Amino acid sequence: MRQFADCDVVILCGGFGTRLQSVVSDRPKPMAEIQGRPFVSLLVEHFLRHGARRFIFSTGHFGEMIEDWFLRHRGAYETVFVRDPVPLGTGGALAHAMPLVRSNPFLVLNGDSFCEIDPERLLRFHNRKRARATITVTQADSRDDTGAVALGEDDRLLSMVEKPRTRTTRYHNAGIYLFDRSVVALFPKQSVWSIERELLPQLVTHPSYGFVTASPLYDIGTPERLAHFRATWADAPAYFQTSLIHHKQGSMSR
Repeated sequence: MRQFADCDVVILCGGFGTRLQSVVSDRPKPMAEIQGRPFVSLLVEHFLRHGARRFIFSTGHFGEMIEDWFLRHRGAYETVFVRDPVPLGTGGALAHAMPLVRSNPFLVLNGDSFCEIDPERLLRFHNRKRARATITVTQADSRDDTGAVALGEDDRLLSMVEKPRTRTTRYHNAGIYLFDRSVVALFPKQSVWSIERELLPQLVTHPSYGFVTASPLYDIGTPERLAHFRATWADAPAYFQTSLIHHKQGSMSR
């Protein structure tokens, strides 16, 4: 694949958001309001700016709210929805969505975090390395609830440990992946599993690489981080331009 525009974008929007319940209890985490719009629409807008044309939303808890919002705010791109019958974990949700994925490779991202990468550069890096998988990574900071990633001199993936007690690596997993369809052969047989715990550690024995970005990693997984993101993105309406400006204006509430 030469152009990112041909790449399907799978957004994982399931999960209960337990840590966020005190401030966001009536909707899934990706629907947390940011200046009048759901957080997940900011992700969509970012990748639309880089040419994405097809988004697959893997939903679960309150999934109908995500479907309803994007169906009411239609744009010049395709939206596809798949709802998990029960919580399947990030990996199980991806496996459940795979029958809808058309492209090779395809992009996967978490619906509750944001990192302003250039996906065209990511795709060129992936192709140049002839990678089976490419994981976007950011420089490690003080947070302790992300995956710890170690890379070799050629950016080869050396290790990935989800939420280790002790951190000695330079990078955080940013939760944005470019996968070749052949990774399906590595999926566990059970229905409930985690990309971070069951799939990524396996990739160290395959042609897998880390795409290092200087962009900050935001997530809205706790009330404090949601408040920080809202403050950081106080001018979010200016971010939404042509691709969403023609949508019907609608309320966030049901």
